Amino acid sequence: MIISARERIILQILLENIEEEMTIKGIAEHVNVSERTIHRDLKNVEDILEGFHLKLNKKAGVGVNIIGNPNDIYQLRVSILKQDYIEYTPDERILVALCTLLDHQEPIKLFSLAKELGVTTATVSHDLDKLEPTIEKYNLRLMRKRGYGIELVGTEEDKRKAIRSLISDRFDVPEFLKMVKENIQKKSSNKIDSISERLLGLVQKEKLLRIENIIEDINEQLPYPLADSSYVGLVVHIALAMERIQRGENISFKEDYLSELSQTKEFDFAKQIVERLERTFDILIPEEEVGYITMHLRGAKIRYDNKVGIKDENVEVAMVVRTLIANVEKLLHTTLADDSLFQGLLAHLQPTLYRLDQKMRISNPLLENIKEDYAELFEVVQQAVKQTLVNRDVPEEEIGYLVLHFGSALNDKKITKNIRLLIICSSGIGTSKMLAAKIINQIPSLSEVKTASVFELKNISIDDYDAILSTIPLEDISRDYLVVNPILNDKDLEEVKNYLKKNSGHVIEEQKYVESPKYKQPCIDFQSFLVFTEQSQLLSSILKELHIWNKGTCLSESLKNGLKVLKQQGSILKEKEVFAALEARAEIGGLAIPETTLALYHTSNNQIEKPSFNIIDLPEMVSLRAMNGANEMVKRVLLLLAPLNANSNVMEVLSFLSASIIESEKSIDIFNNGNKEELLDFISSQFLRHHMRK
Repeated sequence: MIISARERIILQILLENIEEEMTIKGIAEHVNVSERTIHRDLKNVEDILEGFHLKLNKKAGVGVNIIGNPNDIYQLRVSILKQDYIEYTPDERILVALCTLLDHQEPIKLFSLAKELGVTTATVSHDLDKLEPTIEKYNLRLMRKRGYGIELVGTEEDKRKAIRSLISDRFDVPEFLKMVKENIQKKSSNKIDSISERLLGLVQKEKLLRIENIIEDINEQLPYPLADSSYVGLVVHIALAMERIQRGENISFKEDYLSELSQTKEFDFAKQIVERLERTFDILIPEEEVGYITMHLRGAKIRYDNKVGIKDENVEVAMVVRTLIANVEKLLHTTLADDSLFQGLLAHLQPTLYRLDQKMRISNPLLENIKEDYAELFEVVQQAVKQTLVNRDVPEEEIGYLVLHFGSALNDKKITKNIRLLIICSSGIGTSKMLAAKIINQIPSLSEVKTASVFELKNISIDDYDAILSTIPLEDISRDYLVVNPILNDKDLEEVKNYLKKNSGHVIEEQKYVESPKYKQPCIDFQSFLVFTEQSQLLSSILKELHIWNKGTCLSESLKNGLKVLKQQGSILKEKEVFAALEARAEIGGLAIPETTLALYHTSNNQIEKPSFNIIDLPEMVSLRAMNGANEMVKRVLLLLAPLNANSNVMEVLSFLSASIIESEKSIDIFNNGNKEELLDFISSQFLRHHMRK
């Protein structure tokens, strides 16, 4: 299939607005041509659609839209991605130029680039001017010299980041893997012309498939599944690494940061991946690459388990989550007392903050839909994020995913439910969560809504569910399912209701207000009672040994003096090693709690014998980096220590302690200024309330 650039743009506009009619005037304004030209182009568009068994629905005075089977629409999308063009749009020329520069180690003559793009050297020069702001985001720059040519200048690491980002932005997982496999099966020797082919041409496709098999094996061993978009990013990263290591283009890595990463559980999985890669490609891979794979695993993880403990590595994230929720509540003038919101944000923000710190970009294919459907909430969350993460530049793609969490919490209703629904999605947790939130809000009769990625499907017993929805066509599935648009309109919703009624055998209730049930005495099972008893005893032993120290002339001396006392009472073994661990923790990220005079120093270490919680009053205020990236004046240090491999009850109690610090203005005031008796009374009563709520 060969079409013009303008016809392709028209098709893309229609596909992006598949459920609503687009006016001829609106399309003309998008394409920047006359309405008469659009009318003429639509005749060719109709011929193209006919080849995919689709039709152009024309409504006089209203507009046009594409109608047909969702699978045929999907095939059209894929075909447009990989079709050969007879001309490029200006944006596509810039992307092709960037692909060409990324793929060449030597300078390229301006004339050669112009000939390849089919335009004049003046046009290419103008395109390169537009390209420069884009590549600056990747810390790259263009070197342009007369008689020398054009060269992309930057580190190997930044060039890889650019390639990964370009591929991740262009493809979702099924399209990416499908195109790679199809290309290999065809064994095509044709010149690469399409945008998608050029992007895939930056890596060797045969390597991609072999690497994808390795990652799929490791993915099943991980304690959490990788988000789909991150899955592609990791596969592409490794393929680039293999290819460029063979070309002698190695990357550097800070030794102290590599040492820090080597202590994480993701590092062990990264080593497994590297060992498999070395055997597969018969190549020696430097340890720096293990570090980069570890970064990907840590930045990509999404926890689907709702019970995410506030452990050493994410205690600051819990503080950020509490502050973010509080800021959104203030802006919306409402209360979001929803534990699932806190847990969902805790799971989501940990990898998000890591990505932001490492400048790892993600794509959000539903950003425009989210901004349109949740316009007011998007602005509120964006403002709340700025207030919470004052020194971090958070892109709109990340804001969009956070909006879904808050939108879901605002939509949540107490309703009678009796249908189990499975939702499959290719674009990660964001797309499926948006769909789930809308369905839960509109259809009360759902007892369970599970979201899963394409890669998880093979590990799910689909017969456990009454019905299955998917945002993409699925292969090798034995059950009937319905393909739906993640952004449900009224027509889609009716189709979903009819499908659920047909497949579940249950009556689909309409959404209505349901009064909250009156409070009932909770029924506590024996196992819960045992857990409560054990955690109560554990908290009691921690509080019995709580001290408030004020000895020392500075922060460092005060910490050392406190650790000496803890060693004397048997809580720690070697105070020097624990002090070093606390200092290292402070280097990783800020420990001051925003908008308080408190800092939370914490660590887990093999030199810590038992959990402890103590307080150090400093002789004078000190300026410390805060958890939101700003600086705060600190007067009191909260010292929270845990053994390296503490059990779940220990982590639950420490989780409660850290979370209770910023639970309310009252709690902040007590931790800021309270004496030992006030703290003991407050923590004990909060712990009882915490378990009653659970």
